[in-house]
Amino acid sequence: MRVYEFAKEHGLSSKDIIALLVRNGFEISSHMSVLSNEAIQFLNKEAVKKTQKAPAVQVKEPAIEIQKVAPVKEQPKPVMAEEEKKVTKAPMMQQTPKTSTPMPKVIEQPKKEIEEKKITPSATSQLLLMPYTLSDLALKINKTTSDLILTLLKWGILSNKNQLLTEELVARIAQQYEIPTVKPVVEKPQEQKVSAKATATDQLKERVPVAVVMGHVDHGKTTLLDFIRKTRVAAKEKGGITQHLGAYEAKTPQGNLVFIDTPGHEAFSKIRVRGTKVADIVVLVVAADDGVMPQTIEALKNAQSMDVPIIVAINKIDKVEKARVDIVKRELATQYNLLPEEWGGQTIYVPISAKTGQGVDKLLEMIVLQSQLMELQAQQTGNALGFVLESKLEKGRGPVATILTQQGLLKVGDHFIAGKTTGKVSSMVDSYGQRVTEVGPSHPVQVAGFSELPEAGDYFEVVEKDSYLKTKQLFTGQRQSQGAQRTYQSENDITLILKTDTNSSKEALLESIAKVSKKSEKGFLVLQSGIGNVNESDVMLASDTGARIITLHVKSETNATLLAQRSGVSITSFDIIYKLLEYLQELSTRMAPVKMVRTKAGEAFIRKVFDIKNLGIIAGAYVKQGIFTRDGMVTIWRGSKKIGEGKISSLQRDKNTVKEVHAGYECAFMVEDFKDWQVDDRVECFVERPDLAAKK
Repeated sequence: MRVYEFAKEHGLSSKDIIALLVRNGFEISSHMSVLSNEAIQFLNKEAVKKTQKAPAVQVKEPAIEIQKVAPVKEQPKPVMAEEEKKVTKAPMMQQTPKTSTPMPKVIEQPKKEIEEKKITPSATSQLLLMPYTLSDLALKINKTTSDLILTLLKWGILSNKNQLLTEELVARIAQQYEIPTVKPVVEKPQEQKVSAKATATDQLKERVPVAVVMGHVDHGKTTLLDFIRKTRVAAKEKGGITQHLGAYEAKTPQGNLVFIDTPGHEAFSKIRVRGTKVADIVVLVVAADDGVMPQTIEALKNAQSMDVPIIVAINKIDKVEKARVDIVKRELATQYNLLPEEWGGQTIYVPISAKTGQGVDKLLEMIVLQSQLMELQAQQTGNALGFVLESKLEKGRGPVATILTQQGLLKVGDHFIAGKTTGKVSSMVDSYGQRVTEVGPSHPVQVAGFSELPEAGDYFEVVEKDSYLKTKQLFTGQRQSQGAQRTYQSENDITLILKTDTNSSKEALLESIAKVSKKSEKGFLVLQSGIGNVNESDVMLASDTGARIITLHVKSETNATLLAQRSGVSITSFDIIYKLLEYLQELSTRMAPVKMVRTKAGEAFIRKVFDIKNLGIIAGAYVKQGIFTRDGMVTIWRGSKKIGEGKISSLQRDKNTVKEVHAGYECAFMVEDFKDWQVDDRVECFVERPDLAAKK
């Protein structure tokens, strides 16, 4: 029997059982650990019996303590304390050093509160390690904003006073100025300690766990989430491939969970990494029939680098023999250090079938149990702080983004900064499609109200209105200065204008095109990339610059299509990214400069030279071998010495202009820039043809 099974059977907490066993010398690593007979006997004796007798003990013990202790010790102490309060009320500060036992009980708590209020604004002792805006951090460490901006500039980081600094960057700055830091965690829940930022009414509370589903393409990630959500998402994706990052909240018998579905195509590796950053647990989906694949390894490395717990879901067990499950386990254990629990390791493996649902309930249970051991908490009130998971243009709502908050309360009407854009929350839609007015940590919502599309992975922070207005003005100035630097010409590259449905699709496409361009003889220059349908301004820009318009998941507006037809602008649309990339590779090959090979076509000897008035010098020759062509190049030899070369400008036979003359016939021709003909000169004719072998 495993720990979680024993806990479930007796209505106990897995966490409490693990703690009890460890205190008593049993080697237990997690809720998946197998209990020995000795451990089960111990638990039956200690844990189960105590829980059954607990009500009786709790009722009797207070009565016994009052009867035995109250007459002797408890009565005098309150009286002494009362007297001391009355006597020492005025000169309390003077007598504080002399009193040792009773005084701290009365004075120590308000004294600590006073000290905390004095220390927090200046942060002279320790800095709470968390994301800050640059101006807030400067205030906390007693530095000017210009000092921090200059420090970051030396590190190659351009910033402003409203820039949100990551926790890693804050730690680096603290180290630079030799300021000690402290992590905002609750050390012991029973002591009810609160982080430095929380107040008495704003404490850390339990939050919903976030799990990211990762793995190789077509290994069943979206099908698994589809089974959990019962929404047939996989059927809506073109080619069955997820090409956007989305977060979904799922209600399960084990409790609510937030799942992040990341795409499997290699072009979306950057999005998968961002998915891991905001997740508490990684569910690594590996198909039992395929085993470990390249993107499986990539996802695993991302998870391990972020130090996130990994649960392996071996999918498609309905299609293979049972032995395949052990083969996958052995491969992951021996090559990637994911040793299963049943083999003495720390990694949880759950065989599942996302298609039939076999093993999915157990997988959900393992995720919940793992999250309970992690004691996930977040600040439930105050300004929201989180990440942008996805962004796109939506008809009627403008730029929208999927936001996953990590702390604070996000409300309609809040002003915010996200990466290099700003906005005000005008509306929010949750993962069930319902409009909501506020949302807490770990609950994904689609937010409308952005001034421009943010980038996937950007920090999202709610700020005061003044800070929002200043940042908005700053970003507007930066965009205007950058717009003036745009260039539109490239002689060697194929010029493209890209239009996609979301920012993450655009980002992945730009990265893929850059890779294709490096490998191709004819590269690509992305003149402009944007979100949404192709419009008239896109077509006009393409017409002016000779660019091609390439789209992914979007259409063309009617007026834009008509204008493109009149202007001769090419618009090519795709629904699947790898089809688009295949097209670009083919286009690059087709438009690459053709290599020409010079080959000898024929040879002739000069028999007579004609000097015709108003026409020029004409060479009369006999073609000994091959052919002479009108478009050919000739090399003239006199004995063994090369005396000239040039292009045939005119070719005649029997006073008729012809394209070519074969061996055994006489002809007359003129050569550009050569007139010094003599009888018996030898002439070689060459032609240039495409190198078909090189093109293949």
